[in-house]
Amino acid sequence: MRSVKFIPSKLRLPKKVLILVVGVGVLTGASGAVAAFVGRDAILGPRRETVSGVACTSVLTTRQEQDGQQWIRHYIRAKAADGEVRVKTALRVAGALSNRTEADLYHVVLLDEAGPAQRAEMRGRAIGAEVLFSRNPGSIPGMSAPFAASYVEGAAAENGEFYGERRTLEVDEIKAIVTAMPERTDCLDPAPTGDEGGHGATAASDHAAPAPVEQHASSEAGAEQHVAAAGH
Repeated sequence: MRSVKFIPSKLRLPKKVLILVVGVGVLTGASGAVAAFVGRDAILGPRRETVSGVACTSVLTTRQEQDGQQWIRHYIRAKAADGEVRVKTALRVAGALSNRTEADLYHVVLLDEAGPAQRAEMRGRAIGAEVLFSRNPGSIPGMSAPFAASYVEGAAAENGEFYGERRTLEVDEIKAIVTAMPERTDCLDPAPTGDEGGHGATAASDHAAPAPVEQHASSEAGAEQHVAAAGH
């Protein structure tokens, strides 16, 4: 019996056909292998949290008057084990806060989700990252650049406190982070007290209402303490 050759041994596919076949393979079963070889970021782009930080919840906003200036301190909560992600979150929120509220100085303080509930305890090791921003830094004593930012390396302990080394970002680093952000979303406000329906959302929103603002006739600390806060 004569054998039948289904595929000629010297068959050569046209170049366009070969490219099409390879492309289909990449988009189907081979996509995982290609992603592992090339890198996820190269194909799908960097993860949102590595660029703009994570979703967060507003805790408290205070407005203070210091030598005729308006200073705003904004406390937020977020769950992020990586210090760089925390400081990117604080930088994003500082931008959103400055877009919706007029002030001379903005101070964003990021706490862990397990951090303190009392305002008096929202300091020291409870702070995972913080950012200072001023459109006119020359008017703020001790501030020479529009931004100052710092974070604590490593994840928070079970009680929400941070025990790692504190790192202060250089101005060029801050500029690169802020420039790369495609969005300036604020934190969400927590659900109103007594709301058991769980209507609070879980992602940041451009339309989130501002957190409660406490008015103060004067600053609780000197200007030097505010400006130096991000460098502790």
